[in-house]
Amino acid sequence: MYVIRSMKLAGFLMQKGFVILKLQNDRNGTGRNVFLFNESTDLTNAIKEYREGA
Repeated sequence: MYVIRSMKLAGFLMQKGFVILKLQNDRNGTGRNVFLFNESTDLTNAIKEYREGA
C-alpha cells in the first residue's frame, strides 16, 4: 500500500482512475486523514506527473 497525506494529490489520483483502498486517521495524531492506494508503477508515474506540475 502507498500512503498519501495530501488531499489534493489523492484527488488528482482519483481523477486518473486510481481507487482509494482505505481512508484512516493519521497515526501521528495530527487529526488529518491519510489515503491508502494500491502501490504500482502506474501510481508512481502518476505521482511523478503531479509533482512535475502536469
